Parts: sequence; C-alpha cells; structure tokens
Amino acid sequence: MDYLEKHRQAGEVVKKVVEESRAKIKEGVKLLDVATFIEGKITEYGAETAFPVNISLNEVAAHYTPPSQDETVLEKGDYLTLDIGCHVEGYIADTAYTVKVGEPEDELIQASQEGLDAALSVIRAGITTGEVGKVIEKAITAHGFRPIENLTGHGLSQYSIHASPSIPNFDDGSTVKLREGDVVAVEPFATTGAGRVVDDDKVYIFSFVAPRPLRLEPARKLMHHIQNTYPQLPFAERWVVKDKKGEFLLRLLIRNGILFPYHVLKEKTGAPVTQAEHSVIVTEEGCDIFT
Repeated sequence: MDYLEKHRQAGEVVKKVVEESRAKIKEGVKLLDVATFIEGKITEYGAETAFPVNISLNEVAAHYTPPSQDETVLEKGDYLTLDIGCHVEGYIADTAYTVKVGEPEDELIQASQEGLDAALSVIRAGITTGEVGKVIEKAITAHGFRPIENLTGHGLSQYSIHASPSIPNFDDGSTVKLREGDVVAVEPFATTGAGRVVDDDKVYIFSFVAPRPLRLEPARKLMHHIQNTYPQLPFAERWVVKDKKGEFLLRLLIRNGILFPYHVLKEKTGAPVTQAEHSVIVTEEGCDIFT
C-alpha cells in the first residue's frame, strides 16, 4: 500500500528530528528557538510540517506554539513536552516526548511512557479502543497518577490529523475495533492533577474553515493567503503575522467563522502534565511503530 510507505517516510524524518531536538533542550534556551529549529529540520529533511510544533510547559498539555515575540526561556525543572508532526504528500507521522529540563527523567515522565508501551504491546487488529484505554489507565494509575481523560489518541489519514478512531487514555468502554491497516497515533498523558484539561484564553494555532465575505481589505488579503497556503492542515500565528495588527486580523477571521481556533489546553488544577506518543500501523499480529 503506497500510502503506508508515505507514512513511513514521514516517520523516518520525524525520528531524526526528535533525536536532534533533544540536544536543544537546555536551561536558558528560548521556546521560539526550539520551535524554529524543529520546523526547519522537517523542511531540511524533505517533509512538511503537519502542524506547528506543540511546546508544552508544565501544566500546559497541548496547542501551545510560541508566537513570534515570545521571549519565554526554559528553566531548570520545567516539564517540557514536544509534540512533533510532519507529512509526505499529506500522510502524517506524529510523535511526542517529555523531558525535565536539566534533571533526570522522573516518575511522572515514566508513567506516560509506560502507558504508551502498554498500549503498543496490546494493539492488534480486532482489539477495541476501550481495551487499549484500559491498559493505558492501569499503567499510569500504578504510579499514583491520572491519565488525562478528555484528550485522546487519534487516527491519521491524508491531510487529516484527527481522523477516526479515537484512542482513549482510560477505560471508556468503547467497543470500536481497530482494523488491519488502520494508522493511529497513541498518546497517553499523565498528571498529578485532576486528569482533565480546560481551554485557556490564548490561541496560537488555527485551521482554515471556509472563505467568507469581508469588508476590510487587509483581512481579505490575509484570508486568501491562508486559504492558498494552509488550506487543510493547522498553522501557527507566527507563520502568518508578526505584529498586533496581524493578531487583530486573525481574531477577526475567527469571529467571522473563517478560522477555527485551537485554544491552549491546560490541566484543570494547574498540575504538571507529561506525554508520550507514537504513530503506528495496525497489523493482524500487533502494530508497526513508524515513529
């Protein structure tokens, strides 16, 4: 199947980028520098970004990517999660890992990784997604932590990051069965908190929905640029605007239903979150991990 080979090609790129990104994670380094390094490497290795690199610090679980003026630097003891995705002709590889800046890996990091390992050990054609969630939950709660219940793994299809089926991080009783040839991203999240995320007010990642009539010429110009450049996959604020005027125009496009906003997601109680993720192809006997 040619499309599976494209997924694997994307996986080879993302594996290299993950390894090279680890060396960049040091105390005092800017989040913006980490983001531009990762996205630059994806392009250098012949793939395209599937979504802006998600850089999650501490209680942030997803959907943060630094804007162009971000001066945030890494501090010792920060939990830093990098969620990295690229594609070849729309066929996506999606992976994530967490480190503790300047310190050894700790039990919270191990919990999400063991949740992922447990899931990968049982995935095969015919298993239900609820059963996968059950082993993730068991691995994380064995450490005394909680999985994030309202974030899930997901299917991957051409130019679609969040296709069916969803892969829960707890036993939700789902009877949906994985099938041979399914391509899915499995991503357990572990936390010391309540196990749920909530929307923050901040938005730095968007996707195009549909064109709409606009009176303001600069807004129309920005809409057409986004429609032509990022018609299917998410894009970052910093890719399209650099100043307050541009930020205003993006918000105008949201209000008019032209863009969908991915709000930054934070753990409900402000507790730290860790994540581990791989993309796999489901087989009769198990799964082929291609990231």
